Amino acid sequence: MRPGLAPWVAFASVVFVACSPPAPATLEFVDQSPAQPRLGEITTLRFRAVDSRGQPQAGTPVSFTLQSDVPGVELSPTEGVTNTGDGIVSVQLVARGGRVASVVVVATAAGDGETKTAVSPVVSFAGTNSSSRQLTFQCGSFSGDASGAHHAIGAWDDTRNLIAGVKVRCIAHVGDRNGDGIGGAQVSFLTEAGTIGPSAVSATDVVGNAEVLYKSSLPLPDDVEPGEFTWQPLVDATHTGEYIAPLWMHPFLWETSPVAAHGTPAQPYNTRPEPRRNDPIRPGKVNNPRDNLVSLVAITSGEEAYEDNNNNGQYDQGEPFVDLTEPFVDNNDNGTWDPHERFVDTNGDGKWNGKNNQFDASSLIWVQERVLWTGWPHELDREDTVRQISPLPGVPIQVAHFGSKRSVFLVADPWYNRIAQNANDDGCKGGAEGPVNVDPFASGIAFTYPSYNVEEYVITDKHNPDASPPPPAFDPPVAFTVNATCKYTAAQIDGHKVPVRAPPVSGDVR
Repeated sequence: MRPGLAPWVAFASVVFVACSPPAPATLEFVDQSPAQPRLGEITTLRFRAVDSRGQPQAGTPVSFTLQSDVPGVELSPTEGVTNTGDGIVSVQLVARGGRVASVVVVATAAGDGETKTAVSPVVSFAGTNSSSRQLTFQCGSFSGDASGAHHAIGAWDDTRNLIAGVKVRCIAHVGDRNGDGIGGAQVSFLTEAGTIGPSAVSATDVVGNAEVLYKSSLPLPDDVEPGEFTWQPLVDATHTGEYIAPLWMHPFLWETSPVAAHGTPAQPYNTRPEPRRNDPIRPGKVNNPRDNLVSLVAITSGEEAYEDNNNNGQYDQGEPFVDLTEPFVDNNDNGTWDPHERFVDTNGDGKWNGKNNQFDASSLIWVQERVLWTGWPHELDREDTVRQISPLPGVPIQVAHFGSKRSVFLVADPWYNRIAQNANDDGCKGGAEGPVNVDPFASGIAFTYPSYNVEEYVITDKHNPDASPPPPAFDPPVAFTVNATCKYTAAQIDGHKVPVRAPPVSGDVR
């Protein structure tokens, strides 16, 4: 060492030690960005050093560790220095594994023999790509968002004229393979008939829901040939395996003439013929339920569903997966694309493609929903679509003093579908001539749509048993007639009311 250098080194060391900052009075967690990180996404955590005067402390060395090691979670850098001006130091996290992970970061600052620590809240990493297994699309929200059960809207009058503008909200839910909803996902929608608007694209909210408004309008649903329901629909390279009709239509109980066949033993395990009838108003038309079954699809980007058998959070060769066709609107319900049906050209080759027999980690995933358009019977339809069950037609009934009797009948729309029923007070009442009251036996929203509805109402003696003194019985009995009216609401949103006249019932009250 040259003469004079050693004193200078010693002096510099003393100056450096003297300028080293003390431990801060407080070390605090500031924030995390983004607030809900996803797997593979970089998350920044910020901490602040504050001195004894309550001011930001600059130049403080801070080290970072995980409270406990979590496989796949990386922390970088492990050391930092607080900024001038705001006293903030940052650290970044990323979870590179394919599984959900949660960590806690501990920040430590030391000086002058003191140590200060700050602990972050739990940082949870969840979510990967959208998964076709989690993609859900349903219309109506009877039990909260995305709880679809609104299967039918009243879109026809009794003359088969379109009632345009009948509306229902439809919600697609986008989630990843771990079951976490994905916010900000772009979802596109296509429909066979009617309109999805105001736009055919919607973004999911923070829980992964994307809402659109569907309404009746041109174009009309395809008029399809009657088919058959089977529990073993075709599944191959070009067929999706969807049932010809959704199970909420009770296709496993179909009969060719369902109203006339009421009361015959059910055969749900057998292949069932779709109901059908010649339209008495339109020459040459054969009505069947699927004439008004409208297909809608929701489409987003994501991965095909697979079974993660080794639980490593990624697809491995040989694991079972759900192979998807390119998205299409199945107008005729046969489970495959036909030349007149709309589709999305995922690979841009100018034609519709079926399943490619390989797992797609990034593609267009899609799911189908179906909505029924219903009408109400014209007078010319009633012979096939309305049937009195109890009491038998033309058979008078006797209502006892203070008693009641129930009337049961069947009613279907002209296509052998239950009439859309979307309000809590829908049911049959009124129309009495004589000393009786007529009230619904049951009323409310319909959750399934078989080929017809079994309607019931109660005919009750008008005498008040709580009166004092109780009124005497009629002697002789007094005659009555009932022409009850059944009300059906066409939609949840501003739905019009459809009145249908029940078969007449008559009798007397004692």
